[in-house]
Parts: sequence; structure tokens; C-alpha cells
Amino acid sequence: MPPKLKALILQTLKVTIPLFLGIIILYFLYKGTNFSELWATIRSANWVILSVSLLFGLSGNVIRGLRWNLIIKSLGYYPRKLNLVYAVLGNYAVNFALPRVGEIWRCTIISKKEKVPFSKLIGTLIVDRVFDMLMVLLITLIAFLLNAKAFHRNHELFDLSPVLTSAPLYIALGLVVVIAVAILVFFKENKIVKSIQNFFTGLYKDILVVGKMKQKKRFIVYTFGIWISYFLYFFITFFAFDFTAHLGFAAALFIFTLNSISMGVPSNGGLGPWQAATVLGLCAFMVSREHATAFATAVFAFQSIWVVLCGLFGIAMLSYQKSKESHVNVTD
Repeated sequence: MPPKLKALILQTLKVTIPLFLGIIILYFLYKGTNFSELWATIRSANWVILSVSLLFGLSGNVIRGLRWNLIIKSLGYYPRKLNLVYAVLGNYAVNFALPRVGEIWRCTIISKKEKVPFSKLIGTLIVDRVFDMLMVLLITLIAFLLNAKAFHRNHELFDLSPVLTSAPLYIALGLVVVIAVAILVFFKENKIVKSIQNFFTGLYKDILVVGKMKQKKRFIVYTFGIWISYFLYFFITFFAFDFTAHLGFAAALFIFTLNSISMGVPSNGGLGPWQAATVLGLCAFMVSREHATAFATAVFAFQSIWVVLCGLFGIAMLSYQKSKESHVNVTD
């Protein structure tokens, strides 16, 4: 197969598979839905409250840009903060069109505009994602602790003991560990194994960068600031609907955890997995499936439009600066 054709097929699959996955999830989610009732429920929402939530989504992404600046500065480069913020905003807009491409796009654009090596920026992106993963794990732990009583009351719904006490589960996990160790020992010269080893070695070095950072406290504050903003971005929307306003902080945190985990599924801006996770979480707290579906539909659509608009603004500002710089160079 010609290399160009192969590259075209791979690129097509990268675009179509996540979109197809999202559509399939949405099909089963909305199957049997009465759309007249769905729309009536959505129309009854308090759109002022939904609009207020948008400010926290924006603030979370702005803080992410500021945190990215700290990581890049620790490598000895000093990009303009505004450009980093614009790139982060654009990142999420690009992800709606091409899942996971937004991260590469923002590294590419900052590499060109701020003269930072692309390979260094990819390293900072990995650090960025590692600390996001740690925060999701922390939030998950807190969510389960805060909802322990609810899980106990609804033990049939939340009972994980059959899974946790399953002998086949531990046998399978043991086999996975043994196989992984055997591969690393007996196939250490294999290109794929070397690539995996190099990835984790590079990851370890990148994490050490944070340890050497002069502004570690600010980095930690920014990290918590990002996720507090994201949580408020979601939690405030509960007060826009009568059937979710009473659920409270603990329930919101649990559902937010499911949403955060669902974003790990490759899809166009979370399309499909996010709604499914939200409906699942709300139903676990006795919200009807119809109401849960209406909530997920309204919040995802409204906030997604906001993310795309902010992203397009970020992309436009980066393009405007580029045009302005070119004009200055010509006149000089």
C-alpha cells in the first residue's frame, strides 16, 4: 500500500471512529426518548444559572494556560502568557473537530510563535496530563468517601463486593503483571518495548521538572484551581433544574468524577461518553432517566457551544497576532 494512501486511511479512521463511537452511544442513550417532553424539560431550565456556570469553565482553561507557562519556564523558555491561554482555548475547539489533535495543535502553534522546541512542549503536555490524572484519582477517592452512606443505603446498586472478591479477577491481574514483566525481560531489544520504556523514562524525567520548579506552590495552587473551576462549571448547572437542585455537593462530585473519567474515551469533545456518564450518575441518585437525559443534553450542548466559541476566539487572536507580526516585519 502506498505510504500516502496508508496515511490517508489512518487519518480518516482517527476522525471517523471516535465520531462513530459517539453516535452509537447517543443512539442507545436517546432510543425511545420522547423528544417533545425532552425539549419541554430543557426549556424549563434556568438559563441565567447555566450562563453563570460558563465563567468557571473559562477560568479553568485560563488557569491551565498559566500552569502550562510555569512548566515551560522551568525548561528555560519564557513564552507570552496570553498566547499560551489562547492556545489552550483553541485546543478544546480543535478537539471537537478532531479528537486528541488539539493537544498537538497547541504545541505546534506555540512552538512556531514562541520559538520553543516542539519536543519540549510535548514533554510539558505529558506533565500536564499526569497531574490531571492524579487530580482525577484524588477526586474519585473523595467522591467515594463522601458518598459511602449513599452507597450503603443502595447496596444493591453500588455493591462491588462480588467483583472485588472474585478470584478470576486477581488471577487475571496476576497474569497481566507476569506477562508484562516477561515481555520487558525477554524482549527488551524489541522496538515497541524500547519505545514504551523510553516513554516512561521520559515521563519520569518530565515529572522531575516539577520537583525542580522554583514556583512549585503556585503550580499546586493552579492545579487545584483548574479542577475546582471545572467542578463548579458542572455543579452550578444542578441549580438550573428543579430535579437536580436538591442533590448536593457529594452527589455532584460523584457524577463529576464519572464525567471526568468518560473524557478519557476518544470522542469529539466528549460527545456520547459524557452524556452517558451523566445520565448513569444522575439515575444512581434516583433522578428519572428522562430528566437525566434532558439535563445531560442541555448542559453538554450549552457548554460545548461556549467551549467552541472561546476556542475560536483563541485561534483568531493567535492568527491576528501572526498577521500583525508579519505586517510589522514587512514594513520594517
